[in-house]
Amino acid sequence: MKKSVILVAGLIFGLVFIVFQFGLGLVEKTDDNGVLISGKQEQVEEENQSPSEAVFLPMSQDISVSPEVSSPGEDIVVPKKELDPPANENPPVEDPDIESKYFLHKNITATVFWIGEPQGAGSSEDNAVSAWDDEWQKSYGGYDDPYNRNGYFPQGFTPKENPFYLDLPYNDFNDDGERKANAYDVVTWASEKQWTEDESMMKNRWVKLFKNGSVCYGQIEDTGPYEYNDYNYVFGTSIPKNKLANNAGLDVSPALRDCLQFEGLNNDENQVDWQFVEIGDVPAGPWKQIVTASQINWK
Repeated sequence: MKKSVILVAGLIFGLVFIVFQFGLGLVEKTDDNGVLISGKQEQVEEENQSPSEAVFLPMSQDISVSPEVSSPGEDIVVPKKELDPPANENPPVEDPDIESKYFLHKNITATVFWIGEPQGAGSSEDNAVSAWDDEWQKSYGGYDDPYNRNGYFPQGFTPKENPFYLDLPYNDFNDDGERKANAYDVVTWASEKQWTEDESMMKNRWVKLFKNGSVCYGQIEDTGPYEYNDYNYVFGTSIPKNKLANNAGLDVSPALRDCLQFEGLNNDENQVDWQFVEIGDVPAGPWKQIVTASQINWK
């Protein structure tokens, strides 16, 4: 009888010990107020954790994930990084829609000329020199080859002067190197300042050109084509006096040719709209990478 009592007491003690240990397993943590939290309660709180408390590992900066939300099971779309346009691609530049006080000449045929172009190869002049620079090619830094290009630059060197150049058929100096008598009357900006004897009113002036949605800017660095005193056209509303080369009213450089997306060198489809523009209204662009500031250089 005594042994049976002892055996029963031992079993009861063992059950109490097991229950006590199991209770300790359920109550392992306390909250901020010292209240015990069971493992079950902790698990529920973790499942109900708000998204704002989630921790994300940083992604590599070289990866760009599409903002589109993918459905479960779908692959995340990672678009390829866009490359910069090749040097020989010249996309049109958007026009900042500048209002100008200058007349807009429309549908004017433009031919292509370049620094170093010899006389007789489609040119009436030796373009190693200009109306205002007897060393134009040297001042520019070399031959502005229209066929071998590096983007807007000639292949092989960086120009010393603006590759975005053009001419218009008016020169404010005569063949003797003297200021024309009509210059102060016809040049729109003649009264802006006092002009020195070796300073042209035309050289380096900015022009804005349009063609089929392309808008480009360039500086006047020569006179022509074929005419040199056509002020009614250049500063007025008349059509060009010249009848050669499809009634061309200006020449543009290879850089402007590419910017305006011309077809060929000299054809009547290469027509532009153009107007003078103040330097303060010329927007940033490839035409401002190198700006010509030199003046008359006669030998």
